[in-house]
Amino acid sequence: MKLKLPLGLLLTFFVLTIILCLIGCQLGGPGKRVTTVTGRVIDEAQQPVENVRIFMTSIGFLNGGIPIGDGTFTDAEGNFTLVVDVPKEHKRVTIGISWDLDLSRKYKDFDYTHDGLSSGVCCPAQIGKKTNYIFTLFSK
Repeated sequence: MKLKLPLGLLLTFFVLTIILCLIGCQLGGPGKRVTTVTGRVIDEAQQPVENVRIFMTSIGFLNGGIPIGDGTFTDAEGNFTLVVDVPKEHKRVTIGISWDLDLSRKYKDFDYTHDGLSSGVCCPAQIGKKTNYIFTLFSK
């Protein structure tokens, strides 16, 4: 006994299969772990701070503190954009300011807002999402 399927049902099955395959490939595929962090670095007088290095590292017990990407620097207006395609072996990431000799001579500490809110833990970024930080540096 042969089972005959109507041509329309068979065509619908193939189209749905192709769509599901394409969606499945995109869920974990390239571009889904691109993490974007934007923001600004200012001093306590609300003036921009130029040439501050912003970087991303991994968080975790086994692979914590590993630098991810090249980092970026603030421009003349204190703005920065850091875009990193985070490798799959990293489950969580954080953003940091490179507290180099120039910064440590002028500033003693910093505060920040994360997407417009102050939070207790500095400075996580959600993988595959966009995050905004404003860092305020306090003079010595």
